[in-house]
Amino acid sequence: MRDFLRRLRRSGETARPPHAWLGALGGLALLALSTVFVIGGLELGTGTPRRLGTGAFPVITGLALAILSLAVIAGDLRDSSEAERPDWISFAAIGAALAIFALSVGRIGLVPGVFLATVTASLPDPSLKFPGKAALGAVVALGCWGLFIGLIGLPFKPFAWN
Repeated sequence: MRDFLRRLRRSGETARPPHAWLGALGGLALLALSTVFVIGGLELGTGTPRRLGTGAFPVITGLALAILSLAVIAGDLRDSSEAERPDWISFAAIGAALAIFALSVGRIGLVPGVFLATVTASLPDPSLKFPGKAALGAVVALGCWGLFIGLIGLPFKPFAWN
């Protein structure tokens, strides 16, 4: 599998790189996503500064993403050099990790869902061997348990059998 990924990456290096304005299109997509976050958060209600509502986190995250999106758009439109070729394997791994997280947390719990998502997202990295990926997944999963369930008190089950 590792050899296949290396050959696939090498074959992509010889292809003609896309123009820099394609990065600005990615920034526009992120800007649209940030708009969805902000609108959804406002519909949920942001609460007050002393008692944040359910929508406060999506609004804050959406605003931060909007600012970063505008920076990406401005940087890419100003850049006249050739853009780097996208790493589609890593992109697919992140997409798969998001899907695994969304589909698994309700069924198997937060800790195993975050573990699986983290390991999936780290699969394309050849510098980290599988024991390191498993350790990273365990640390991130336990950190999410401590933060989201322990500190914030969100109504997630750490494991489905709890």
